[in-house]
Amino acid sequence: MIDRTPSGLNRVSEDKQNIIRGLVTRPRPILDSQHQLMLFWSAKAGCTFAVKWMLDHMGLLQEALAHHQWVHKFRVAKLYAGLAHKSSVRDFLNSLVGYRAIKIARNPYKRAVSSYIHAARCGYEDARVSDFLTRPVEKHSGFSFREFVAYLETIDLSTCNVHHRMQVHPLERCFAPGSRFIIDLDHSMALLPKLERTLGLPETDPADYRESSHHTRTSSEADEEFRGDAAFNDLRQSKATLPGYRSFYDADLERRVYNLYPEDFLLYGFSTTLGS
Repeated sequence: MIDRTPSGLNRVSEDKQNIIRGLVTRPRPILDSQHQLMLFWSAKAGCTFAVKWMLDHMGLLQEALAHHQWVHKFRVAKLYAGLAHKSSVRDFLNSLVGYRAIKIARNPYKRAVSSYIHAARCGYEDARVSDFLTRPVEKHSGFSFREFVAYLETIDLSTCNVHHRMQVHPLERCFAPGSRFIIDLDHSMALLPKLERTLGLPETDPADYRESSHHTRTSSEADEEFRGDAAFNDLRQSKATLPGYRSFYDADLERRVYNLYPEDFLLYGFSTTLGS
């Protein structure tokens, strides 16, 4: 039998299927049909801050906080399964060009250190890192940032644990530059109010969304010694202040972290070097 389906229809169907898959690819974006917005967020890149901001504009923040102080529990258990979000998904699929994408992104050098500290402190990656290092990894026998980077070099950063996954989400590539708005987490206090004015959103105070109990305190000392080979075995017993992110890097680690996340640097416009 001869397939007489126009080739263009096959392509449209393929693109639509890719978009549908993207909508359920973790970390799942949040859609708001009222404002025609899609929020992309990444773990260890201001995710709680970003989700709170979006929920507030959707009129759901207080409901989320009443459900649980950790708003991601509401996001997972209630938001995606709710009729309103499902309706927003249908609206998005029917009017792709009308939506604006927002992404709060973090400097990949900073995020890599934050991901390392989170993994070392919480222990969820211990078994896999142990297999990679061929030695025990546990509460009193940790791993260094250099060892963590070496481990990341062996896994697929597009499908791995979201705390280490590349920040660029597959669906972000579907948005034209004029409909995609990138907010650097470090400058979000100033940039978000400007974005709200640009998009015609109600004005909020971004400082209201910043508190999060899982943030790690880090030093701001510029002359700290290099700590990229230290294991920090006491991370799970202590909330002590850790060195600033720059102290985890030497030239080798700077190059290797860039090579892990090149698209994050490129798409979000972050400097590819640590500089002075």
